[in-house]
Amino acid sequence: MDDLGRALWLALPVILGGLTHVAVIRAGWFAGLAVPLDGGLTVRSRRLLGDNKTARGALVMIAATSAWTAAQWLLHRAGVAPWSWHPLHPSGIALWRFGPLMGAGYILGELPNSALKRQLDIAPGAPAPGPRRALFWVLDQIDSFAGVVALLCLVWCPPAAVVLWLLAICLVVHPAVAALMVLVGLKSRVG
Repeated sequence: MDDLGRALWLALPVILGGLTHVAVIRAGWFAGLAVPLDGGLTVRSRRLLGDNKTARGALVMIAATSAWTAAQWLLHRAGVAPWSWHPLHPSGIALWRFGPLMGAGYILGELPNSALKRQLDIAPGAPAPGPRRALFWVLDQIDSFAGVVALLCLVWCPPAAVVLWLLAICLVVHPAVAALMVLVGLKSRVG
């Protein structure tokens, strides 16, 4: 249970950061930042990333994950969560410092997948055709997970059991958030 608790402890600010991002898009906040990260750059006459990877998304995800991680850290310090759930117990390293890394990892993890899809003429938000559909569905579920774990490992590498629990959480939460986005009209499909 401690490994699951640690995984939930790490995943929660990223999940809440993603939900915050959904709320920001839905409310239309920071619309001036909804500019493509790739700036319209093309490779082989195809967009590098497309219109769905925006500066607003990157900034909101990093800021929101950072804020949720800081709030979580403050709640932990107040005794709300058991020490056994804290990924770094009993070292006491301020986990709130990991928020920017986890938020940036989420965004950076999605970029190679988006670039590959654009080069294969798969439109942003569209499913891959034919037999590639299943492959890209899996990539869509785990790309951000891989980015979060990779950047987190710059300062602390979670044990394998925690990583496996994080993957399991990702495989449940990512499609659930996609379903929420369909429900509020931000996406046309879950997978």
